[in-house]
Amino acid sequence: MTSMVRGRTCGAVVGVLLLVLACLCLAVPAQARGGGTGSITIAVGWDRSRQEVVVKESCRYEVAAHSKSAAALRKDGAGHCGGYDILRQGKAADLDGWSNRPDSVTQAGPDEPLRVRSSFAYYLARRDGAQDLGIVLDVESLAEGHAAGSPTVWTMKVSAPEWLPREIRGPVDSQSADAVVWRVSTVAAASKKAVVRSVTLVRSEATTKPVSEREQTRGEMLAVFALAVCGIGLVGALLVARLAGRAVPRRWAAATMVLAVVTGLCAWFGIPDPLLPPNVAVGTFSVTIGGGGPPPGAVWTPGPVLGLWLWYVLPLAGWWFTRRVVTRRPPSRRILLPGCLAPVGSYFLMAAGGTVPQALGWALLGTAALLALLAFLTFRYVEELTPVRRWAPTVAALAWTAAMAVVLGRSPVMAVDDPDITHWETAAVLVCTWPMAAWLTSLLGPVLRRSLGIVTRAACFTGLWAALVSPFVWARVREGGPKGFDAWGVYHQPFFTGYATLPLLVVLVCGTALQLAYLLRRGATGRFAQGAEPVGRVLLVCGVLMAVGTPTLRTLSMWGQAVAVLVVALGTLLVLPVGASVTGAKFQRMSRAAHARFMDRWVTTQLVWDTRADFQRAARSALAEDMTVADFSDRWRGLDVPGRIGDPAKRLARARRFALGTSAGAAPRTAGLAGAAAALTLALPWATYKLLTTAAVGTDTLMPFHLAELSKALRFGHWALYGFVFGYFYALLRGVTPVGKATFLMLVLVPAEVFPMLALTVDPQYTADPSWTDTAAGCGGVAGQTVVVCMGLGLGWEWWLARAAGMKWSQVRNFRRLSSITVPAGTVLVAAATAFATTVAGTWAQPAPEQPPQPAAAVSTK
Repeated sequence: MTSMVRGRTCGAVVGVLLLVLACLCLAVPAQARGGGTGSITIAVGWDRSRQEVVVKESCRYEVAAHSKSAAALRKDGAGHCGGYDILRQGKAADLDGWSNRPDSVTQAGPDEPLRVRSSFAYYLARRDGAQDLGIVLDVESLAEGHAAGSPTVWTMKVSAPEWLPREIRGPVDSQSADAVVWRVSTVAAASKKAVVRSVTLVRSEATTKPVSEREQTRGEMLAVFALAVCGIGLVGALLVARLAGRAVPRRWAAATMVLAVVTGLCAWFGIPDPLLPPNVAVGTFSVTIGGGGPPPGAVWTPGPVLGLWLWYVLPLAGWWFTRRVVTRRPPSRRILLPGCLAPVGSYFLMAAGGTVPQALGWALLGTAALLALLAFLTFRYVEELTPVRRWAPTVAALAWTAAMAVVLGRSPVMAVDDPDITHWETAAVLVCTWPMAAWLTSLLGPVLRRSLGIVTRAACFTGLWAALVSPFVWARVREGGPKGFDAWGVYHQPFFTGYATLPLLVVLVCGTALQLAYLLRRGATGRFAQGAEPVGRVLLVCGVLMAVGTPTLRTLSMWGQAVAVLVVALGTLLVLPVGASVTGAKFQRMSRAAHARFMDRWVTTQLVWDTRADFQRAARSALAEDMTVADFSDRWRGLDVPGRIGDPAKRLARARRFALGTSAGAAPRTAGLAGAAAALTLALPWATYKLLTTAAVGTDTLMPFHLAELSKALRFGHWALYGFVFGYFYALLRGVTPVGKATFLMLVLVPAEVFPMLALTVDPQYTADPSWTDTAAGCGGVAGQTVVVCMGLGLGWEWWLARAAGMKWSQVRNFRRLSSITVPAGTVLVAAATAFATTVAGTWAQPAPEQPPQPAAAVSTK
């Protein structure tokens, strides 16, 4: 009886509790409770237009009207789905892009739930061959992204037609041949152990677009930089060998190439560690935008050893060689001494600023100074008997400066970017920056062929030195920049470290101006100067350096620019053969009257040659009728090409060479300036388009002095250098006719223009969206522009030679013959047609997807 009472009492209590719970549930507004089941569909496909893997997300769910999720939805203005991760080869996938449509949010009434519809698409980087993709559900992130009022149960569907599922993990709600469906609960995910739900998809696809991701390596950048240095060193060695005269030119060329090889070796030295307090370390990080790989500074940053070699050792060697060219003797000790003492003074200035070398460092410096003093005294009192003895001080001084550059380059002061650097340490850096200004100043006298006064030389030296270092000095010594962005902050860096643009820009512009002045001062006579021929090769290399805008160590470490420099350096040996100034001197000294006589002789010889060919064809029928053999022999011998040396074809070729291989008595500087003006005119349309549409390459970001505008000006002006070389060295260029000479020049310049554009359009390290269409259009454009400029120069020069001889152009070029027109014009048309065909082919070439097999997928539950 007692047990029955107790049972009834417990039943009553349970009933009361259930009744109270039901009342509480009814008291909660319906709008505050969850909105049923949400659905997320992940469709994996292949975008044929972009040739990329595309993952499209479609999400649908309802949110209670007066819930936290509804408030967050109204605040953010967009829904939130997610709840999954995309993997490739077990790692987070690198996205090549994304796109989304505006979310759709509808509500039937103020108390009705909000219906959310959203879609999103991810584009994954292209890969040739097998495309693997993993979809891993992340229920915890899905629960965190949805507050109270959102669905607590979700249907996750992965749809992948024409993909092969390799592995499916987790409890599956349903599965078909091309779709897998999971049903997950965000409430259960918070209270239970997480269950892995994922699927791996595989598809084999052949892509026709270039790769969209690539990471440069330090070895690649250094090897590319070495190629560019070898090209520049080659033309420099030829120039040094010619200026050195007949005294062992091969040794001078070999010494120049040794300096170039050492330049490539100096690039391997890194940046020394900064001087830091105890228990303090430096951490480096890089930020990559666009997916094109790490920035160049994170892969290879030119260290102070390379900077000191480029801005201290090489200018000193050039300065000393200039003294040898002027005086025909080794540089005096008065010239050698400042270059040797400057690094030592830099150490004393660093010591004054608080950076004191260790005892071993001072001991090494003292020992080196004693050895240098002993060698100096030995050379001072030993008679100069042999060339080795005379050049021993110079070689010793060069070895000393090279060793000091390596030792000084390992000092942290030369590479540290510290805003608290002292004035003494700044002066220690500036002590090693003057040789470049001294070298450029020493070249003014030989270039202008007159000695300059001490005041003029001091003013030029001060101006050049200030142009090189003034931005870096001003950025350090000024008192605090303006708030926010500071354009001068970019110059707040070590002078000998990094990819600084302004110093190389100053050196390139000044060096090109000195070369042009050297040629123009010696271009009034009919005989070339001693170094005119190798200077023309250096000008062509300078034109290539200007082709991409402002030259920097960054552009020289780009494989397209480095290959272009090397190709042009080797191609100059084809366009301007070694010794051409000797073999072509007779063509350069020819007067205008002599040119007219040779033109008349060639036109007459060509007419006789053509008439003889016509007589041979017409005589077949005449001999069969009334012409005798004796009459035929007399007329045949009368139509023979004038001359007695060689066969008739060789005599005709010789007459054509003497007629069209000269400058018609024009001075080289006049012809060079005319060629520069013609080249700029021919390149103006395309150059204007590039000026308005293409940004500068290689310039420092956010810098004053309008370097971007200067870069565009250099890019347009490099065509003038090509035209100047064609006009000035026309008599020395390889070829017989103007069109033939222009063709040889075109064969060298087309690769030089195409290789940089190829790297900028197809390599993901330099472009955000590599495309064969952009590559064909860009390379075809620059190649067509080069062809137009070169062929225009050749045809224009031919017209001018005819006018100089008092003839019509039609007398020189027979426009009635089809080959006379199609040979020069067809080159341009073929180049344009090839670019167009490549563009169309790149657009139409699309992959054909393979149908994967449909085996049963293995399902495992964890």
